[in-house]
Amino acid sequence: MSAVTAPAPVPSPGPARPATLPYGPPFLIGDPAAARHDLTLLRRALAAAGVVAEAAVARPVERAGAIAARALEDGHRLLVAVGSDRLAHALLRVLVDPGGPRWPDAVLGLAGLGRQDLSATFGLPDEPAKLARHLLGPNLFLADVGRARWRGPDGTERVGVFANTAELGYPAEVSARATAGRAGGAWGTVGVVPQWVGRAGRLTAALGGLLASRSTPARLEVDHTAVDLRLAGLVAANGQFTMGRMKVAPRALPDDGRLSVIAFQGEPLGVYARSKDLYYGLHVPHPSVREYQSRRVAVDTAEPLTLVLDGWRAAGGPPVSLDVMERVLRVKV
Repeated sequence: MSAVTAPAPVPSPGPARPATLPYGPPFLIGDPAAARHDLTLLRRALAAAGVVAEAAVARPVERAGAIAARALEDGHRLLVAVGSDRLAHALLRVLVDPGGPRWPDAVLGLAGLGRQDLSATFGLPDEPAKLARHLLGPNLFLADVGRARWRGPDGTERVGVFANTAELGYPAEVSARATAGRAGGAWGTVGVVPQWVGRAGRLTAALGGLLASRSTPARLEVDHTAVDLRLAGLVAANGQFTMGRMKVAPRALPDDGRLSVIAFQGEPLGVYARSKDLYYGLHVPHPSVREYQSRRVAVDTAEPLTLVLDGWRAAGGPPVSLDVMERVLRVKV
């Protein structure tokens, strides 16, 4: 396996190796920020439980898919995304494609360690020792996966998947910046991101997103209704957290067969002004926010808007259509 980190920690003679590992030993895949501290801390925690975990670093993050595919071919079945949502998205694309699961017996582990939105929805801990216990246990969550279709730069239809959110406009610009910062190392610290670093990163992402986004007339179609509005941004969520661990979709459930749709009307500045409410999930209900639960979503806009899937910037944009593939992803919890 290429790009393997430093030699694996040797288990201490105290704790015994678990009698059974239901999904085999975890194979850890980290982004460049995780390579400095997070991978080592998590491997030490696993070693203390009697398990030596192989690990690799995706430099750049886009290499994570190739590393994951090789690990699966070598027989590994528990792949752990150590780091950002963009890294988790790269692993998702190997496990599930728009037609369904590619490796039905494989399991996705999430080790955000303070730097991932997707893991927060499942309530996974950020402390390595506690997280190691989750990774070695038997519990699984069967999660939905969103499917997106959009127009590529050449005018042809593109298709992709997302585990957490599909976003347009201001939320998309913020999420892309927040994820890139956390993956690239600007937010990287020992183990868990301190509060002041998280706030600074969110502020930087929010201001950058504000400068890069604008509102546009749009038509939004969901189950049972359609509306015309001036759209500042849209989040179609399978998970509750995005934009740097803000609770943007507080009623999203990753196994209910629906997307939680949050449409922000007006201008991006109005969304930015309510950042504190967004962080705690207090922005709904509100006259400028439309909220729906829907199996299908379609959005068309008068002007181009950025499309982001799990922090990954898609080439192209609206018109966008979204739907749900039910319980096709096995998540380690």
